[in-house]
Amino acid sequence: MMAEKKIIDCLVLAAGSASRFGGCKQLADWQGQPLLANSIASARALDPAQIFVIGGAFYSQLLQALPSLDRKPKTRTERAVELLEFRAWNLGVGNSLAFGVKHLQNSNPVLVLLGDQPLISAQDLRNLYRAWSKNPDKIACASFADTLGVPAIFPAQFKARLYECRGDRGAKNLLQRYADQVVPVAMPSAEFDVDTPADLTTYLKKII
Repeated sequence: MMAEKKIIDCLVLAAGSASRFGGCKQLADWQGQPLLANSIASARALDPAQIFVIGGAFYSQLLQALPSLDRKPKTRTERAVELLEFRAWNLGVGNSLAFGVKHLQNSNPVLVLLGDQPLISAQDLRNLYRAWSKNPDKIACASFADTLGVPAIFPAQFKARLYECRGDRGAKNLLQRYADQVVPVAMPSAEFDVDTPADLTTYLKKII
């Protein structure tokens, strides 16, 4: 159990058209469950106050599948995942991120995740949380393949900057911009994301 637990919120970005995948990749089968369910389950390990999934191109499909995306029984204090529709999803991941942050008008830090990184584990996020909790005024983010990226935990004071994200310039651009205020956390699993159906087969072979 984590000492001095701090309340955080979570945004899972899943609004894109997945043009290279040829369909709704967030609902593609990953070890017997929808791909997106893995991100949600891993986020649950940090017991966030809120989990918002940002849907867009495939919002209606995600809404229909929502019960299968978050199967963990809810405790009295645990809130259900909320799916938000971002109708301007074609503007890019930066706009999707800004849209999600707009719904988090509070003083909680925010964990930003992608819905297509199936190798991210609950333990990866626990490690990220521990690094951030030691430096709560800084951004804790994944370090992989000689770069920085999400998952990342942003303190509340960075929400205004996240809200300014536009186009394809998402959280990664912000991490580069504020590099002196970033705590990198080694996370090799963050290098893998799903772009095509063949990726799923490749990644499954890595863990068998």
